Amino acid sequence: MKIYTNLLTLFLFAFLASCSGTKQITVHDSESHITIDGSLSDWDTGASSLNDSDEIRYFATRQGDYLYVFVDVRSIYKDYSIRQMGMTVYLSNSEDNRRSVGIGYPAGTFNLLRQYPNAFNGFTTDLEWGRKPENIELMTELSKDLFSRVMIVERFDGGSRPEFGFVELSQVEIDGFEIATDTDRRLLSLEMKIPLDGGSLYNVKNEDLWIGFAIEPPVFRFREENQSMSPRQQTSMYGYGYGQRQPRQSARRTVPTQEDWFILRLR
Repeated sequence: MKIYTNLLTLFLFAFLASCSGTKQITVHDSESHITIDGSLSDWDTGASSLNDSDEIRYFATRQGDYLYVFVDVRSIYKDYSIRQMGMTVYLSNSEDNRRSVGIGYPAGTFNLLRQYPNAFNGFTTDLEWGRKPENIELMTELSKDLFSRVMIVERFDGGSRPEFGFVELSQVEIDGFEIATDTDRRLLSLEMKIPLDGGSLYNVKNEDLWIGFAIEPPVFRFREENQSMSPRQQTSMYGYGYGQRQPRQSARRTVPTQEDWFILRLR
């Protein structure tokens, strides 16, 4: 396992592009059976592709009253980022409410830490938190739950502040909803089968959809803003030093969020 004091080593590489524009796609109707197993073997990848990227490819197709979604991670930097911060899929019939409900799978080790509020607060406010052996052990243990727990993100009444919940994988597989990854792959995959008849999770209809794929880091607000970060602390935060002393306030900047949004036109 990597030492968690160097968790942010690859973030600058992983987030050079933070948010793409919204692309409209007419969704392909599939006639072949798709097994939800984290593999693209059942997919017509040419007809269902949403984008063309060397980092993450997205696919979507419809079969009756179900939408099938696939995330194919192709970059080791994106893979590392998702394992830490999760991949959240948002889906809505409304642009205004497009971020109201999201399903995060894998949830990411950072997010799984939210189940322990005191530990999460220390992680996001104390530069030395990740250097303590007991915290390294906790993060290592949480990483073992990446594929057994699912994160549900909700924003109520149009608010911008999300609320997070975590459930076992089997608990979200209701109303025909299915989700899977292929753990034998070197890089991550995510496959979902989503009911389009008002299911319990997304509650969407078989009409045009907004779909978003997001990698969302927590906000780091480190204390003692009036002090400077030593080179050793800089290395702890980012995995390398900058060669000069930086105001600690600079560490308050959030790691950029990546959001890729598409409008799915259902004929």
